[in-house]
Amino acid sequence: MNKPVALTVYLALWAVAVGGIIYWMHGSGNSLLIAVACAYLLFVVVNGSIAYRVHVLRNRSEGKQPQPYLRYLFLPPGITKLKEEAPGSAHRLVGVVALVAGVFFVFCAIALAFDAEWSRIPNPALAVALCLIPGSIGVTLLYTAWRLFAFRGKSQDNFT
Repeated sequence: MNKPVALTVYLALWAVAVGGIIYWMHGSGNSLLIAVACAYLLFVVVNGSIAYRVHVLRNRSEGKQPQPYLRYLFLPPGITKLKEEAPGSAHRLVGVVALVAGVFFVFCAIALAFDAEWSRIPNPALAVALCLIPGSIGVTLLYTAWRLFAFRGKSQDNFT
């Protein structure tokens, strides 16, 4: 069996298994969201375990010590390079996204605060918290955007 056919059969089996798991869990009274999340976690764990087995065999044949299982499962090698500098375009893109999201969250918090009928709310402390949470998220995102734009060409020591 050639590689594309084997991959297609493997993915088709996963699709059938995931569909069956979601159908069974939803039919037994669980939420659809919980059923989908469980199927996704099963997919990640099973595929990660298969990949870890290949990783262990490859490293042992090369005489290297393999990573621990959980570290490999949640942080596989080659996906993150934390010490490399991100390009300037990535900083600008993240800054723009943070700016737009921050403005949106602050707008939502202000709209909640002004639109609330405070005299009819039985627990005003909860209502204030519900206004402050999106506001604080928005302010945090705006601060992040400001840091990304203000310190773009400077040393990374400013961020620590």
